[in-house]
Amino acid sequence: MIRNFFTCFIALLLASCEHSGYDVTEFTGDYRYYAGIAEFYECDSQVNYYVADSGIHTELQNLYSKLDLKEKEDVYIHVEGYFKEEKQLDGVDPINFFVPVKLLSHDKNRGCNRAIRRGN
Repeated sequence: MIRNFFTCFIALLLASCEHSGYDVTEFTGDYRYYAGIAEFYECDSQVNYYVADSGIHTELQNLYSKLDLKEKEDVYIHVEGYFKEEKQLDGVDPINFFVPVKLLSHDKNRGCNRAIRRGN
């Protein structure tokens, strides 16, 4: 029992270190996963971001596939997360990725207003 507790404690400690130094806040938006690419359209800023391959990336992929949505259809999510800038090749502007860290809720029957959608 003590060994299991210690293992869980170390796992939680490592997970919290992964996101230290970032401002984790709540976001709402539309999430989609297709052709190996995850995207998050943030409702307030009306900007589309690629989802980084960290945080709860895999959990969101699994949720999306279980909902059995049509290709490129969105699911509305409420998550905690942050934006992370990743440098690309020399001479290429860095890209801001969205890193989700905790899923708060989801609803496949609603979403953001996509009338004014713009991307990175």
